[in-house]
Amino acid sequence: MEALTARVVTLFVVCAAGQVAGSLMLGRTAAFTHPGWSAACALTYAVSLWALATLIRGGGPLSLLMPLLAATVPLVVILIAVFVAGEPASWPRLALLTLACAIIGVSGTL
Repeated sequence: MEALTARVVTLFVVCAAGQVAGSLMLGRTAAFTHPGWSAACALTYAVSLWALATLIRGGGPLSLLMPLLAATVPLVVILIAVFVAGEPASWPRLALLTLACAIIGVSGTL
């Protein structure tokens, strides 16, 4: 695997940010019936998957990358949904979701 260089970190951030942005755009696609939002969403996911594929091609372990993404992406989406979009969430719900994501992220490193 490549060392933890600026390139590797950038590719991971692009991958995670693309997953978050794509997730946030899904509602605007109107079930992929709105052409503009659908194209933007698909392109965003494509760039994210390109970054992930580039990391894996460079020797990044899939068994580490996927749990890290599985922890990072939901946490960021939850934070945006609650604190930016104003979705209701109780503190116990937020705590349990955060704990679940942390367990997934940590388990990938064991």
